[in-house]
Amino acid sequence: MDTLTADPTTMRRREPFHGAVSAVLGVLMTIIGLIVLAWLILFVTKGRFLKPTFEKYASRYADRQVAVAGDFQFYFNPFHLKFVAEGLTLANPSWAHDPQLFSAKLIDAEISTFDLIFGRQHILFLNLDGGSAGLEIDAAGRNTWTFAGNTPFKMPPIDRAAVTGTIAHYIDAKHKADVRLTFGDLNGSVGKRDSGTVTGPLTFAGGGTALAAPFKLHGSLTTPNSTIVGGKTGLDLHAYVAATQIDVSGTLPGATRIEGADLRVTLAGKNLQTLFKLAGANAPPSRPYKLAANFTKSGDTYRFTNLAGRFGDSDLAGRLSVTTGGARSKIVGDLHTQTLDILDVGPWIGYSPDKLDAQGGKGAITIVNGHPRVLPDASLDITSLKGFDADVHYTAAHIRTGNVPIANLTLTLDLDDRDLKLKPVAFDVIGGRVTADIELDAHKEPVVADYDIRMTQVPIGRLLTSFKVEDNGTTANVGGRIKLRGAGDSVRTSLGASTGRIAIIVSQGTLWVRNIELAKLDVQNFLLAFFGKDLKKPRDIRCGLAAFTVTNGISRADPVIFDTGRAVYRMNGQFSFKDEAIDLSLRGRSKELSLFSGQSPIGVGGWFAAPKINPISKELLTRGGASVLLGIVGTPIAAILPFVDLGTAKNSNCAAVEGAKTAAVVDSATPDPKIKRKK
Repeated sequence: MDTLTADPTTMRRREPFHGAVSAVLGVLMTIIGLIVLAWLILFVTKGRFLKPTFEKYASRYADRQVAVAGDFQFYFNPFHLKFVAEGLTLANPSWAHDPQLFSAKLIDAEISTFDLIFGRQHILFLNLDGGSAGLEIDAAGRNTWTFAGNTPFKMPPIDRAAVTGTIAHYIDAKHKADVRLTFGDLNGSVGKRDSGTVTGPLTFAGGGTALAAPFKLHGSLTTPNSTIVGGKTGLDLHAYVAATQIDVSGTLPGATRIEGADLRVTLAGKNLQTLFKLAGANAPPSRPYKLAANFTKSGDTYRFTNLAGRFGDSDLAGRLSVTTGGARSKIVGDLHTQTLDILDVGPWIGYSPDKLDAQGGKGAITIVNGHPRVLPDASLDITSLKGFDADVHYTAAHIRTGNVPIANLTLTLDLDDRDLKLKPVAFDVIGGRVTADIELDAHKEPVVADYDIRMTQVPIGRLLTSFKVEDNGTTANVGGRIKLRGAGDSVRTSLGASTGRIAIIVSQGTLWVRNIELAKLDVQNFLLAFFGKDLKKPRDIRCGLAAFTVTNGISRADPVIFDTGRAVYRMNGQFSFKDEAIDLSLRGRSKELSLFSGQSPIGVGGWFAAPKINPISKELLTRGGASVLLGIVGTPIAAILPFVDLGTAKNSNCAAVEGAKTAAVVDSATPDPKIKRKK
């Protein structure tokens, strides 16, 4: 009997434990019961009584009116949330053109409860009938889909959908866009994940205006059955907007997802800049182009890879990416060209691509006040530079100029908060090398432009040959530097206000005697060389310098001097970046006695686009008149006296010349002795 009787002490110990367990179980069962009761009430009533509550809190969240005109349901079916609304309307802000941001005759959706618990929105199925969206961005940048608290609406992922009679209206005041789209019907079996079938693709078509120009588009979702069951969506899209043809083909991860898309995008148009403006970005203009690239998105980065195509008469390949989400978008690119046509560079620096297409190189010339001008005057779009940064590397193996062969171009474009740098820009030219650093600082108003261009070891003989002129036995090289700073938002205005120095140095070498004698109009020595069958005998170039000091866009010779074994040439005068006028004169002084020498300056005038050379100066005409007069009143011998050159010119100080010193320094330097300088 004792063995069957429990210990009272043990019983007292177990009673509190069992009591606590019973209490917890009771609470849990009560909670579960309440949940089941709530679920049952919602299931039986379909949650229709929650309609006023839904309208109240949805309106408060959106800070605008949300209303349901017809039936409303919100319940668990059985585990996923079921949402049904007839005549749902979501108002637009008062400033918008369309009164409703969204409206629909019917919305029937299933929402993942599990995802909602963890703060995610995931629509398992959506049946939308008679939908209409009014999306708008005004001139100030406000949009209709950003709600209270500056929270923009984001479309949740949708696994399956049935869409009928749906339209969308999009207005963008900044880019002058007004778009209307009509979607074809997509029908599937509701709630049956594997049995829905659709015959034919989901088509869509529409049109409107963009950048004040009309556009139209059409396309289809090519795999609607896969779309219905949440699989990949095939896309085929064709659009024509602002003289740009856009073709897109490939797959999307889902009908409303672009993350991880695998698309091939082809763009063709007259000017690539137009397309960038549609996206609110800035790009240099271009000649007609056709480009294709693979497109995908990862996070905030849009990538264009395997890019290939042409712009103008040049090819282009490489990759490009655009990253958004920060204070400014970031463009990163690595592009290369095999053959770059020089005309295709013109639009990059401000020349009209339409004029270049119609007139070739002559399209770079405009007539202003009856005079030709060649410096480009297209303004830099400073406003758009505020919205993005860039880091783009570009190379071109060959540049087709028609004359001078240029190769191995490399360029790095760096844009950081409106500070635009082309550094470096470098290319080979006939065995020499040109390197440039160009910076445009758009923080300041007007824009400050710095130009630093360096040239080394370009052979003059090969340069002449490239222009189909005999190299004349020339062995000298040319090099130098251009360093200018100016203010202005175009090449013309910045150079027209620039200050700095231009210095082109000619190294020691040889030149045919013919060129030397004709340049200083030394008829006697030219004829002696000709009749002595010595016309092509090379003559020494001791040194040379073409230097200009630039002040407020006016470039004054300081100095321009060429010293040969037989003569010294000096150029005086100026040219202007402001109006491109040229007013220079070249005079030669002999180091040898010449009985019949013009000794008169050769005038170089006109304009950058149309220079003129005038070998007949007033001084030469005066000498000719004096010669005639002396011949009449004196003897024939006296007639040649005005043309006698005693040959008193001295050797220049080549150290000062090759050091690109100013005229004052060169002229004050001790002349070199009259001996030939050895290489």
